[in-house]
Amino acid sequence: SGQLLLDFVDEKEIKVFLNDQVQAIFHGKTGTGLTAQLRSGQALDVDAIVYAVGTKPNIEFAQEAGLESARGLTVNDYLQSSDPDIFAIGEIAEHNGKILGITAAAEKQADVAARFLNGDVQQRYDGAVPMNILKFSDLDLCAIGISEIPPNEEGYDEILFIDKSMRYYKKCIIKDDKLVGAIMIGDKSEFAEFKGLIENNIELSDRRMQLLRSGKKSDPVIGKLVCSCNQVGTGNLMKMIEGGCSSLNDLCQSSGAGLGCGSCKPEIQKLLNESLVKVDVGR
Repeated sequence: SGQLLLDFVDEKEIKVFLNDQVQAIFHGKTGTGLTAQLRSGQALDVDAIVYAVGTKPNIEFAQEAGLESARGLTVNDYLQSSDPDIFAIGEIAEHNGKILGITAAAEKQADVAARFLNGDVQQRYDGAVPMNILKFSDLDLCAIGISEIPPNEEGYDEILFIDKSMRYYKKCIIKDDKLVGAIMIGDKSEFAEFKGLIENNIELSDRRMQLLRSGKKSDPVIGKLVCSCNQVGTGNLMKMIEGGCSSLNDLCQSSGAGLGCGSCKPEIQKLLNESLVKVDVGR
């Protein structure tokens, strides 16, 4: 998958430096621009440098308050910190030694915390399936769950399907007849389905080989694009609403929107609310 991605980026005339690092940055010799010094000794004269470094939990204020912390603010299965009256979700919350800076995890944490505050102690947070999507204008790459079989572990199978000419790639990692990880390039219509298979711990049975073949025709985008992960537009969502979807969960499950990174859910909820208000006014 990495080689397919590298070939694609090369075609875009983007030069990639592998196994190298930026060690120092200087002002250009002419006083304008910048020079990046690489570990290999090569120097690059550039107009601008963009850092993609992720996020670091800002927990200093919580530490000063005496709350327990490690890399993030440590929480239990109900998202409570060491002070039971203080909860934490999202990128600052560390649960069982893990911090997940993804929208889907924060939404699941918020749901568990809200239910607990409302008296429901049955629902517990048990982690979330990591899902990362790399989007280009004409190529999509998605990684869900684990990307490699753990070393020295038994009971795992790895299934590969590669079509270089079509730039299509799929790797499925299966344990005990259940999908636990996947890397896919080329068919974004399947991203949400694969995530669902992992999250719901579904046994594959006869679907094992079917997973490798796309074959599904995705609906064309109608109206303004809302979900870029699964290519769903406002028109697609309106059709679902007119067909009877009246809740955010139903609308997402039916359309596939919001089941990728989840960042479009507020826009989906807004569209749903506006549509339901129009229906009430019409009545």
